[in-house]
Amino acid sequence: MMTTPKWMPQTAIALIGFEGGLAIAYLAMIYTRGEALPLLDLNGLRSLPSWLQAAHLLAIGGLCLVLLRFRQRLAHPVSWFLPSALALLCLYGALDEVTKLHLWLHQVDWKLIYLGLLMAIPVLGLPDLVVIWRHHRGPVLWVLAGVSVFLLGGFGAEAAQGAIASELATHDSSRLLFLGEHLRITIEEFAELLGETLILYGMAIFTQQALPPRHRVPSLHRRTTGG
Repeated sequence: MMTTPKWMPQTAIALIGFEGGLAIAYLAMIYTRGEALPLLDLNGLRSLPSWLQAAHLLAIGGLCLVLLRFRQRLAHPVSWFLPSALALLCLYGALDEVTKLHLWLHQVDWKLIYLGLLMAIPVLGLPDLVVIWRHHRGPVLWVLAGVSVFLLGGFGAEAAQGAIASELATHDSSRLLFLGEHLRITIEEFAELLGETLILYGMAIFTQQALPPRHRVPSLHRRTTGG
């Protein structure tokens, strides 16, 4: 039975704690000052949370490229399509996160485009996913949990924006409306960060399990070979 290196869950827990700290700091600044420092703005351009999301996506995309590079040497080989499509989606998402390219799509619902791609890739890559599910169920569950958190938190909070604004407006309190909107932003952005962290964790475990022994993390290789 292959063992997951201890640093993987420890790093994931540390990242989640850091992301939670960013969310709390953002809300605290909004409540006390009425605005967040640009560096800590969860919804800001090239802020620390924005760069962190981009780093998550780059790391996921990088792991997909590693799998693409060694796909024929995996314990259970996959086609070129699935890792290629996921890598392109993640790398574009990272670029979009630090440049806000989607803001240029004024007349297009860019979130529906992302959602459509997220649904199309599993459908087109179904044969590979069936193989991966059979042999690497644990990492797949982590990835699915991350995708669920990302979609429910990110898209759910976005969809609730109008309803929240309408409900809070009946209280005739601009401050309550202001705080409610920033609470929604906090939930949305933290869910996206948390979801990406869980996806990255699942992808890291899968890559560790699927790669040939000589390409794995050295500490794990020593442990599995008895060296």
